[in-house]
Amino acid sequence: MKVLSMRYNELTPYGGALMGLCFVLGLTAAIALIPIFRFYETGIYEPHIGDRFRNDDSSPRFGGAVMMIGIAAGGVGSIALLCAKSSFGNDDVKRLTSALIFAFLAFLAGFLQDYIKQKLNRPAGIKGSLLFLFLWGLCVCFLVSLRLISGLTGEVLLPFRLGFISFGAFYYPVFGLLMTLCIYAFRVHDTFGGEEKYCCEGLMGVSVMLISLFFAAVGSGECSLLGYITAGSAAGLLIWSFYPAKVYFGESGQLLCGALICAMCIISGKDLLLIFLPTSAIIDILAAFIRFVHYKRTKRVLLLGGSLHAHLKQKGVSDVKVILWSLPITLAGIAAAAAFWIYSENILS
Repeated sequence: MKVLSMRYNELTPYGGALMGLCFVLGLTAAIALIPIFRFYETGIYEPHIGDRFRNDDSSPRFGGAVMMIGIAAGGVGSIALLCAKSSFGNDDVKRLTSALIFAFLAFLAGFLQDYIKQKLNRPAGIKGSLLFLFLWGLCVCFLVSLRLISGLTGEVLLPFRLGFISFGAFYYPVFGLLMTLCIYAFRVHDTFGGEEKYCCEGLMGVSVMLISLFFAAVGSGECSLLGYITAGSAAGLLIWSFYPAKVYFGESGQLLCGALICAMCIISGKDLLLIFLPTSAIIDILAAFIRFVHYKRTKRVLLLGGSLHAHLKQKGVSDVKVILWSLPITLAGIAAAAAFWIYSENILS
């Protein structure tokens, strides 16, 4: 299996600067965009984003658009940086470009979903099966692009010294499906069914920021830079999405964040990070699945909400307490990913 062996220490100061840039852009872009998106929600344009909107139920979706501005600017800066550094080649730039295009297309699907739900007042949005097939096809295309760029072989390193398993041509549909499920896990982790009443304000931003910082710290080359700009953009949006939220991540933000995390896992060359890292999100989607199966078998509701965090919210647990409850789980997932990373480096060195 091809392992990316690029240096990241020389990029750390630049990555930190890009992260700061993305944070500032997200923070300031929201000032202009939130009133516009709120206009879609209420039909009234009001540039004020103050305390009088704390409890008036006017907070819009489309938070992903705020985050995408930071990702776009940070992506351009990262590509320029890789081109300027002689220690990085064209393949590094191509991998980063492919990841950014992949994330942007996922964002567009989410933005369309938000527009249909909020502006056109169609709560169902895009048909679920069509959205799933689109995301799965998009993930497969991203994997194929990496195959064309850097010779992705379809071999996956297993933990516990079990060696490699070769998926061959099945790697693309199988891991495309795994990436799609991971993206859906982030959708459930933020809201269930796109309904903001199930949203834990700030939970999504905290999880994505911490996972991205992991890649920024231990990743290399374009993977590290992608971690920096994702963490900065998520932090910029977090300021506005933390309780009381002035804007929700929406499906534009959910799909964007899920795609970026998936891209970093794959580009790192350690594919199983898709399972280790998003622990909190995976627990939420597993809880939603168990609730569904339990209801089908018994006709009784197991959880008050569609996911575990939604259940806690319905029980009256505050957003801050839900985040604090989720934090150790997220950090445990990052610790497991770090252990797998060290194990991978030792095996492949």
